[in-house]
Amino acid sequence: MFDLWAPEHSVLREKVIEHAFIAELSKSLLLDLATPFEILRSEFDAFGYDIVIDANRVLRHIQLKATSAAGRRAHVDIQSALTMKPGGCIVWIYVDPKTLQLGPFFWFGGLPGQPLPPLGDRAVRHTRGNAEGVKKVRGGLRRLPKGAFLRFDAIGDLAKAMFGVEPVDHAAALATHLASRGAMVDLAALRSGLVWDASQRLAYTVDGYELAREGGLGDPFAFADQMRVEAERTGEWRGTALELWVALFMEHRRDRIQSQGFIGIDIEPERLPLLDELCEALAGALTRTPVA
Repeated sequence: MFDLWAPEHSVLREKVIEHAFIAELSKSLLLDLATPFEILRSEFDAFGYDIVIDANRVLRHIQLKATSAAGRRAHVDIQSALTMKPGGCIVWIYVDPKTLQLGPFFWFGGLPGQPLPPLGDRAVRHTRGNAEGVKKVRGGLRRLPKGAFLRFDAIGDLAKAMFGVEPVDHAAALATHLASRGAMVDLAALRSGLVWDASQRLAYTVDGYELAREGGLGDPFAFADQMRVEAERTGEWRGTALELWVALFMEHRRDRIQSQGFIGIDIEPERLPLLDELCEALAGALTRTPVA
């Protein structure tokens, strides 16, 4: 009986999944992002990527990885050469072994227009030892744990994370949102400084879920996770006032859920060291370009 997941069929399996992924992503780029695109393939896997996609003025060099949904793989090995390519990223696809249905998708990459984040220093060793029994390091490879990836259940959300959406005037969108809620921004108070412990009232001045939709940010949870990962990587929060406000709103939602716990028992929330910097970045963005 033919078994697509047998080791001897790995090349065929990879090509089938690659074609299926391109087909699904193509539909999302056309229908969800309404943008034309160009797809190029690498003749051989020597530089860490399988396909190149140019869409919405964003260039992505993409390394594809695939795992059976029934598997328990906890990491993937990535060629460090990918860090040298514009918009390098990894898409790790889980595949239903019976139907070949794709998803969920695990993604590791930077914001549109930014390079691949550091791969870390976890070396990859040969599975077999040499004559002395030593398993030598395989040069040019880094082991990336599953926890480093962002999860997307829908390919449309993955497409938005990779290529963004049609440009939205965030200043205008934020002003309209605040006006619809009858909200005002106390610029004098912001100029005197804003810290995390005093930021809840400002955070909830907006409806972060609705503001993310109006700003074209896609899934607010995925967007907030992406902002958080990027802030941890670079040491600073970057974005428009609208983006930073959505991030602050979602961080307070995260903090509230952690504080309540899952069984109604209060627990000490896990604090992100950069939360004060998020508040400072938002205050700066609002005072530089007042919206209300």
